[in-house]
Amino acid sequence: MRKVDDLHDRAVQVAADTYRLNLFNQLTGRTTPKGPSVSDGELTEAIRQSFTQVSDARFREMIVLSTDAALEAYDRIVSAASKFSRRRLSN
Repeated sequence: MRKVDDLHDRAVQVAADTYRLNLFNQLTGRTTPKGPSVSDGELTEAIRQSFTQVSDARFREMIVLSTDAALEAYDRIVSAASKFSRRRLSN
């Protein structure tokens, strides 16, 4: 059961990072932040600045796109782990 919890925790972390990076990218037009991930401060600043530059409809669209990307990342991790586990069990 511990492996399932670890997998879930890792998948959630990757999904959260994917969401933050995707939203940051859409808000700023920059493909990568200064570091390997987006800090709370960087994302907060990008959101704050977007209120003067982005319409409410476009911001909602960015949220939906970022959520979809995060869910896809989560699904890919869980699916890959599940396939790997089934292969190991069949051998």
